[in-house]
Amino acid sequence: MPAFLRPFVPYHVSAGQDKLTKFGGLLTTEFLEPPPGRSFMFRQTYRHKLEGPIPANLQNLIDRGEKPTGPPLHIHMFQTEYSKVEKGIMGVVDDAGRHRKVTPEDPEFIIPAGSLHRFYIHPDSPVEMTVRFSASDAGMDYQLDRVFFENWYGYWHDSLVHDGGMGLIQYLAVHFGNMKIIDGGDMQAIPPAWVPFRKLVGYWGTIILGRWIGGLMGCKPYFKEYTTDWEYAKEKMKRSWFQRHLVHDSYNKGIPWAGYAAVRQKPHNSVREPEFTDLSGVPDVDASEVQWAPVTNGVNGAATSSGSEALQQNGGLTKRL
Repeated sequence: MPAFLRPFVPYHVSAGQDKLTKFGGLLTTEFLEPPPGRSFMFRQTYRHKLEGPIPANLQNLIDRGEKPTGPPLHIHMFQTEYSKVEKGIMGVVDDAGRHRKVTPEDPEFIIPAGSLHRFYIHPDSPVEMTVRFSASDAGMDYQLDRVFFENWYGYWHDSLVHDGGMGLIQYLAVHFGNMKIIDGGDMQAIPPAWVPFRKLVGYWGTIILGRWIGGLMGCKPYFKEYTTDWEYAKEKMKRSWFQRHLVHDSYNKGIPWAGYAAVRQKPHNSVREPEFTDLSGVPDVDASEVQWAPVTNGVNGAATSSGSEALQQNGGLTKRL
C-alpha cells in the first residue's frame, strides 16, 4: 500500500506519563489537574536547542528546519484558550494577523472561541519558553482535553522523527483538513488567507476529510500507545458512525498471564508425541523465575528475581518498510 494511503502506526509508547518528552526535549508537556470549568491544563516548554549527543533522525529533523516551535495557525470553534507565560517570551499571532510578545509580567492571555491564532517560542526568548495552557470545558465529545493532546504530540513526534515527514493523508490531517488527529479535539487548521471563508473551509474540512473520509480509510484519531485513558478514547470514537469500526474490544476478554496457570496442561498426541518432545538436551527454564520489567520504547528489559531494574532507554526504532 502506498505510504500516503497507509494508516499511521505509532513508533513509541507514552501512555500513562504525566510528563511527555518529545523531540529529544525540544518540547515537553507536563499535565496538571485542571481547575473547575477547564477541560485540561498543562505546563509546556519549548527549547531553541539541545545539548549533548543527538540521535541521527532527530538531527535530520533539525537540519531540515522542522523542529517544533509551536502549532500551525488554527482555530477552536467552541473553546476559549488560556495561556500564562511562566518563563521566556511567547510569540502570538492573533485573529488580525498581528504578532505580539507575551512575557511572565503579562496577565493570562485569552483567545476567544472562534479566533484564528497560533503561538510559538519567540526568537528573542532566552534558551526556552514555558507556558501554562488550559481551555474552557465545552462539554463535548471532541474537544481539547488530555486524550487529544497525548495523541497529537505523540503523532507529531513520530511522523516527523521516524517517517521523515508526513504523507498526503497525514499532511492533510495536520495542516489543512485535520484528517486524523486534530479532528479528535476542537482544533481546526486553517487554509491560507487567499481561500474564501477560510474559517468555514477549515471547520468543514475537518469534518469531511477527517472524521468522514479519514474514518472510512481507517485513520484513527486516537492510539492506545499514546492514550492513558483508553476506555474514554474508545467511547469518543464509538460516538461517530465513521469511527466506531476502528474500536476493538475483544482483547479485553483475554486471560491475564497468571490465569494461564489454571488452564495449563500437557496433552498427549498419541503416536505423534515424539514430534513435540524436546530432544535437544537443553534444560527447560521455568518462566515463573523470570520477571519481565515494563515495556520500554524498543527495549524490553528482563529483571531477575532479585529485583534488578530494567534498562530504561529508547531502543533503536527504525523506519518501517
